[in-house]
Amino acid sequence: MLLRREMGRRLRAARLSVGLNLEEAAARLEVAKSSLSRYEQGQGLVTVHHLRTMMDVYDQRFDDLMEMSRQARRKGWWKQYGISDSDFVALEAGASLISEYQLSFIPGLLQTADYAEALLRSGRRSRPADWIDNQLAVRLIRQERLTDEEHPLRLDAVIHEFALHYPVGGEHVMLAQLRHLALVTELPTVSLRVLPASAMAREGMYGGVIVLDFSSHSQPSILHLQHAVGHEHKGRGEQVREAKLRFEYLRSLALDDAQSLGLIERAADAL
Repeated sequence: MLLRREMGRRLRAARLSVGLNLEEAAARLEVAKSSLSRYEQGQGLVTVHHLRTMMDVYDQRFDDLMEMSRQARRKGWWKQYGISDSDFVALEAGASLISEYQLSFIPGLLQTADYAEALLRSGRRSRPADWIDNQLAVRLIRQERLTDEEHPLRLDAVIHEFALHYPVGGEHVMLAQLRHLALVTELPTVSLRVLPASAMAREGMYGGVIVLDFSSHSQPSILHLQHAVGHEHKGRGEQVREAKLRFEYLRSLALDDAQSLGLIERAADAL
């Protein structure tokens, strides 16, 4: 999905650079205007043949887009788990930085398997064992990005102190989870801060927020919202800007990394 969007932006810029509108370009490329529009919106995968024709019509070299087209045709690892290219997991796979605030729970990228399983089993609907196993496998694969040397993912996380005491899975599971948090804070890719209960901020009571940023400057940030009946992605600039401002405000109220670690360790000692 992200590769297609990036290709679409590049193709539209190339078309505009030679002063062609959609109808004119489509006629010269011998494709339907609707097809060209879908390509530029990242909703369709342009073929290598069409890319070669575009190089002639737009008088530009698209060697990098050729490779992107080939990559976009390869199935992402998430496909074998029944996850679509528009899902959060697929978007996260292309991100380079995640800024996340959570009120009640530990961020998924920092959860132990037992903690994650307890959450997955806590819903009002009973889930089959194979569904839970599938979800756990996906979560653990996602976490590998934090230690991936070739394509690392940085996580800047802020959690409310409440999340340290919410008894997910019981005392044994929570103790292991808190000890895990203390360990992952040593990773160079992870920054974890705790918003203390003493910090009064109504912005921190609205629930979680996740913003994905990408290494490509042409790929805009994506806001991921979780709510009671599902989740959704937002790409509009104003919404993303407000979400980033909210995150930075909460981060400024949180304890620093060392103080946060101390609070996590005290919460573990209290169990």
